[in-house]
Amino acid sequence: MDDVFIEKIVRRYKTGKDYLVIAGLMFAAFVIMTAMLFFMEYISFLLPVLIVALIYGLWYMLTAQNREFEYIVTNGDLDIDLIIARRKRKRVFSGKAKNFELMAKCDSDDYRQAQKSQHTLLDCSSSPKSPNNWFILTEYKSQRTLLLFSPDERILSSLRRFNPGKIKYQPSVH
Repeated sequence: MDDVFIEKIVRRYKTGKDYLVIAGLMFAAFVIMTAMLFFMEYISFLLPVLIVALIYGLWYMLTAQNREFEYIVTNGDLDIDLIIARRKRKRVFSGKAKNFELMAKCDSDDYRQAQKSQHTLLDCSSSPKSPNNWFILTEYKSQRTLLLFSPDERILSSLRRFNPGKIKYQPSVH
């Protein structure tokens, strides 16, 4: 068998919750700015530094809402990293295809059945409602985990090679 190494970066689209966080951050910045102006006579010597700190903090927290997932497949091992604002990386999942209980598309009956079981949900997809989402049911960190992700054909065919009985992917014939 040839060695396989595949990488794919998937941008996470903002949800209503993300926009609520952004609105909350903007409102908090407005409240802090208003409070600084209200107490200006006491903090006038620090005002320029406080304004710069507030703007920097707001920028930092707003850009932290930009998230991407990197899928890395190496010889049947799937690793998923969360990249926050292109400045911070964190491993959120690591597993071997041969240990997956089940892998199928999210619009299948298998997914509806898997949702009924007791599990921890790990959403690493571009969008929760994307038609290209797949799920993996597996053991991760001693917990039964339902992982959502948005793989491409290369990732699907590579993982299927290592567990064809449990991965419900049929390659399309061109």
